[in-house]
Amino acid sequence: MTQVKKTRSELKREAIIAGALAAFQQYGVADSSMDKIAELAQVSKRTVYNHFESKEVLVAEIILAGWEKRTAVHDVVYSAEQDIKSQLTLLLTDEVELMADTEMMELIRIAMAHFLFAPEPLQSKMAKMFEQETLLKRWLKLAMADGKLKPLDIDFAHDQITNLLKAQVFWPQLLRQTAPLSVGEKQHLVEMTVGMFLSYYQV
Repeated sequence: MTQVKKTRSELKREAIIAGALAAFQQYGVADSSMDKIAELAQVSKRTVYNHFESKEVLVAEIILAGWEKRTAVHDVVYSAEQDIKSQLTLLLTDEVELMADTEMMELIRIAMAHFLFAPEPLQSKMAKMFEQETLLKRWLKLAMADGKLKPLDIDFAHDQITNLLKAQVFWPQLLRQTAPLSVGEKQHLVEMTVGMFLSYYQV
């Protein structure tokens, strides 16, 4: 298979993102200037601005790119022939692993203070990430259409599930309140969440 050669522009964009990540990790988002990012990326500041109109956009783009990269590897699809409990268990296991991803969590952590003090420039970019139709939403739609789940509000049901997971495997770790969950603890969380959800919604 022939490998597609990256353009000079694509290579510079990647260098800028790498430089920004290094700057954010070393200095924090608030204290990372576009000059410092350009220096670490070994490009001119003008080149940085040609790719990213502001530091806020750069922060959001990095997190969005990381999110999309990690969600792309999850390919669970609905099957009318398979037991829905086992399908949902597999799907939520993937969701938990995604939420617990240490690199993504670190990206969000180092950007968090900046989000709190300068939210408006980031809102449109971050909204794109949270508005995406996830695998879980697609699975819920297909399971409901197949008559395996009661009629439900997909967005509400999706949030019910993900909020149960995030309360244990994402927010406490993001805020450094608790250590990452063990394999056994993750498995228990998934089993309990699947059981609670299907006890109400399964036909």
